[in-house]
Amino acid sequence: MSFLLNINTLMIIALIVLLALLPVALRKERAARLEEELPIFLSYLYARLEAGWSLRKALEAAAAEKALMPAFHQEAGRIIREAERRGDLSGALLDYRTPSARVTSVLRSIGEEAFTGFDPATRVQVLLWDEEEYAAERARKKAESAENLAEASLMIMILIPLFISFTAFFGGSLELIFPIALLSSITTYTASVALQGVPIVILSPRVMRILPAQLALIAAAIAISIPVRGFSLANPMIYLGIGAGLVALSIPASHEVRKAISEMEGGHLLAQGLATKLQLGYPVERSFQLVRDGRVVEQVRRVSLGIEANPRSRQLHLVLSTIKVVRESGAGGKALEIVARTAQRLYHAYRDLRSRLRFYEVISITAGSLILIMSFAITRPLKEFSARYATSMAGGGMLIQPAPLFGGVTLEGVGALLLPISIILSLILGLAVSKLCDHTVASTWRAGVGVIAATLIYLALEPYW
Repeated sequence: MSFLLNINTLMIIALIVLLALLPVALRKERAARLEEELPIFLSYLYARLEAGWSLRKALEAAAAEKALMPAFHQEAGRIIREAERRGDLSGALLDYRTPSARVTSVLRSIGEEAFTGFDPATRVQVLLWDEEEYAAERARKKAESAENLAEASLMIMILIPLFISFTAFFGGSLELIFPIALLSSITTYTASVALQGVPIVILSPRVMRILPAQLALIAAAIAISIPVRGFSLANPMIYLGIGAGLVALSIPASHEVRKAISEMEGGHLLAQGLATKLQLGYPVERSFQLVRDGRVVEQVRRVSLGIEANPRSRQLHLVLSTIKVVRESGAGGKALEIVARTAQRLYHAYRDLRSRLRFYEVISITAGSLILIMSFAITRPLKEFSARYATSMAGGGMLIQPAPLFGGVTLEGVGALLLPISIILSLILGLAVSKLCDHTVASTWRAGVGVIAATLIYLALEPYW
């Protein structure tokens, strides 16, 4: 009972702290998302300005692009509403404020150009070049931060077995393991969300429908793992079922991710190729017919036929929307060339981050298994030593009883204690890596494989604990 009270107290304190910091965290998160979307927004704006659109019309179009710019479309809508209220678009831009000082500065710079009466396309192009460099530097820093996150996760995995062996050897209680595991997992996932940036995957409505089922499985795994039943371990076969369910449900989402990554690369190559053909004087329709890249040919065919495109990647969405504008306005290939450069820089920044997360991916899958194996390797000799030592001392007329653990005996039933902890860490780390690598938690196969692996390792070691 005292253990449950201590856990409840710790969790209540943590919840109060999180709620107090929530407004600041949400503001910083929105600022980060706006900065991540800024290159896409500027590319979108420039393509339309280059095609002869007015700044107001371009902003109105941006306000409708919820799928392409999930954060910036709201800011564009607010700017248009403020401009309508004041009757002055340039004044609305000059006075507009966002949670990001950098984004605010860029919008005011565009407003200054509009105020002078000059064409803002050139200013937007210069701003875009600057943001491309900044985006590449931001991706590099994210990769370094993600590697630090992987090292921190590895340290948690090592510290849990060491903590168990230390308290078992000297006697005492292991009740702090659960809050340590839970709070460290929450921290890890929160950090991964902050590092994720703008999602590059646009999930189809069909895939979005699997999210409630995935959430239910994750909630069930955590619910049966938290020690509210007096540490009575649930049937491990339940974990196997949950892990298999997470793997199965992630299959359509993982397919979307693979297609999106393929479209990212094909998108900037498509824009470069079309821009070159248009600059050489090829007719637009003829340029469409020359596209043979299987990653994008279906989407190009849709645009050529006037059918709504349904790309899985935001970068390809940006390219296709620019192609549509170029086709309808008769503009040249300059806008496509600039957009191709932006899409290429964003693709390479994402690819670099993903390649540097391979080690973290392995850690997330093997976290629970490694905790169980290391704990077994450390505590098994201690348990045998304790048994032999107590027996020899009893023969001399003196009996040493190991310190109690949750009403039992030290080192007895440690495996049943560690399995729920391993499951929680496998779940959270798997979801964190999915947020970083795939930009969506719908791709839960890493968490599922981790849960299955930890359960199988526990079942293999269960007779020897």
